[in-house]
Amino acid sequence: MKVKEIAEIIERVCPKRLAYDWDNVGLLCGDAEKDIKRVFVTLDTNLDTVKEAVEKGADMIVSHHPILLGGIRRIDYGTAEGRMIKLLVENNIPVYAAHTNMDTARGGINDRLAEIFDLTDVSVLDVHTDDTTAGLGRIGKLKNAVTFKEFAKICSDKLHTPVRAAGNEKKIMKTVAVASGSCSEVIPLAAAKGADVIVTGDLKYHNTMDMTYLGICIVDAGHYPTEICVMNIFEEILKDADVEIVRSENKDVFRFVM
Repeated sequence: MKVKEIAEIIERVCPKRLAYDWDNVGLLCGDAEKDIKRVFVTLDTNLDTVKEAVEKGADMIVSHHPILLGGIRRIDYGTAEGRMIKLLVENNIPVYAAHTNMDTARGGINDRLAEIFDLTDVSVLDVHTDDTTAGLGRIGKLKNAVTFKEFAKICSDKLHTPVRAAGNEKKIMKTVAVASGSCSEVIPLAAAKGADVIVTGDLKYHNTMDMTYLGICIVDAGHYPTEICVMNIFEEILKDADVEIVRSENKDVFRFVM
């Protein structure tokens, strides 16, 4: 299969029009006409995962997080980003990224999070295009109400990570919002829509303190744990494509030390 054909399959699920304007999605490096036999799926594209892709004989990288997102003015081989780009070019490995379009799409990461928490009556938290079936975050109901203390433990178990919890641990949780990655900006909206709790990541101390005054409980489960499910989604999207799929061993940049 050609790179452009693999891109077309992915974009049937998460079209580029669902990405935010500031984002960098699609084919970010390489030749759209290249023939592909082995696709490397990953959460992150960085120097380590590119080295891994080379070692595993990948012809193409399909990633959630894009390269060149901040924009660069020079390719300096003395930097990790410069060495990564050099390695990609030397090994002729195209990089395709589905980022905020994968966060927002129906069947994307936030729908998967809603499934992980077994939510019912699920709807989009923040619609940002004319497609009302897509948007940032999801909100739904728990099948069985629990206290916030119990829910925080459920989060830890389901996402396989320690979590940080802010709010009244005795409060009863019925309505849950989920927002993958770094989504503190949607907490006020989740509170306004009646969420008892939101699960997201990358929260700042003072911002979290302010948000709890809205009456909503907050679970910071981290960026990686709320998005690593994307590799499963990529595999499912490409399962019928005429390519071999290899998974990255992409690890969380954070380790928890007690």
